[in-house]
Amino acid sequence: MQNKMILAFLGGLLVSGAALAEPQAGDDRSDPDACGAALCVIGKIRDDDCNKYIDQYFDIEKYKHGHFSPSRTKEARGKWLNECKDDTEEKRKANDIWGPVQRGF
Repeated sequence: MQNKMILAFLGGLLVSGAALAEPQAGDDRSDPDACGAALCVIGKIRDDDCNKYIDQYFDIEKYKHGHFSPSRTKEARGKWLNECKDDTEEKRKANDIWGPVQRGF
């Protein structure tokens, strides 16, 4: 039931065109890709769309002196997840686990 509500919300964002608008400074709209990634990383949804979101999440990699930097990667991924304005502790916990990992699940 909750998954259907979440998918309906994300679908509503896409249909309304909110996802197509360029975010402006001080804009309080959520990035639907960041929200999708957050839901997938948290484990609240597992569907075919998750692959796209998970790939976007794990494509964020930061390096220092040519070597993968777990701490910088975790920070960058966390910033991207925070573009989803839903303030959840679960989002932070998931990023604590998966943020410093170089490649996915």
